Amino acid sequence: MRIGIIHVGAPAGGMNSATRAAVAYCQTRGHTPIGLYNGFAGFTRHPDDQPLGAVREFNWLEVDSWASKGGSEIGTNRELPSESGMFNVAELIMKFKIEALFLIGGFEAFHALSELREAQDQFPSLCIPMTLLPATISNNVPGTEYSLGSDTCLNELVRYCDTIRQSASASRRRVFVIETQGGRCGYVPVMAGLNVGAIAVYTPEEGVSIDMLAADIRHLRKTFAEDTGQSRAGRLILVGEKASSVYSARLISDIIRAEAHGRFESRDSIPGHVQQGGIPSPMDRIRAVRLSIKCIEHLESFAGKSPRELVEDPLSTSVIGIRGASVVHSAMAEVEATETDWTNRRPLQVFWSDLEPVNDTLSGRPEIPRPEVDLKGQKAKDVKRGILRGPL
Repeated sequence: MRIGIIHVGAPAGGMNSATRAAVAYCQTRGHTPIGLYNGFAGFTRHPDDQPLGAVREFNWLEVDSWASKGGSEIGTNRELPSESGMFNVAELIMKFKIEALFLIGGFEAFHALSELREAQDQFPSLCIPMTLLPATISNNVPGTEYSLGSDTCLNELVRYCDTIRQSASASRRRVFVIETQGGRCGYVPVMAGLNVGAIAVYTPEEGVSIDMLAADIRHLRKTFAEDTGQSRAGRLILVGEKASSVYSARLISDIIRAEAHGRFESRDSIPGHVQQGGIPSPMDRIRAVRLSIKCIEHLESFAGKSPRELVEDPLSTSVIGIRGASVVHSAMAEVEATETDWTNRRPLQVFWSDLEPVNDTLSGRPEIPRPEVDLKGQKAKDVKRGILRGPL
């Protein structure tokens, strides 16, 4: 089989490890791995450029050193097939005789695969087996509890927070408000908060209200008032980058500073794209290899099937994921309809929401008023597909 490999979305640790493993496995099985460089934008705009086009067969000597490299060596961006031109995508897949497609990426890759699946009725050349390996620091891809890159991100963020905590500990009376990445998904701030012992975590699922801030400021006042100088614990607050359209990390820090009345200080800090990490963590590398090989095995199981047979088989377009203790392939049509919050670009079931109260208990945070929100997200039946599912 001629298997196309493409990265879609933002860079994430493990993308290169997964690509290297896929290329090695393809070559040992007699398949031809084809790199589609720079996402769908490169695939549709520069396929035949000289001296190097965006569509070319992988050379093992080139990919052999990719196991420890972060980012994306073949290039990635957020452009969707519909934005590149679905006709162009279908025509090029036929021109280069691509018989299967392996996507690696985050929610944009999930969205792209959804578009390709829906276009199969219109473009026969898209009737090929396709599968997605989730890779994003946000860990917001439906169909899995773990995405490549999320572990690398947490390692970098925890290291950053520990360094900031040192500064807060040395000055005794200082609070740092740190903004985390993750889009509208609270996985990163919640998990990082548990790791660094944050006194409060604000997530996109729950949001931020003035009542929450007031309660946390009262708690800080009480904490510092009872501190006789013996404690050296630095105090951190983590806020997701899209937890609120109003209360940013800087504004929260300014409010805390104003309400402290000189009893303690507050600073904000934004690690930004440092959270994407440099060298992928061992966990991301190991899972990249395991899941990548399973994806290629899944694709080759459809070898020789007719376009009609492929379209009728729901698993011919799938997303691989870790669910509990199992690695499973899920049919895209089912995941799109029953497990996806298209509006907020995350799964309907956010398992990490149960960990927020644990963090509050461990930090001694009192019961605070919380906004009235549905932590499971908007129901799929209420989402008008094609209107609310696009990039926001």
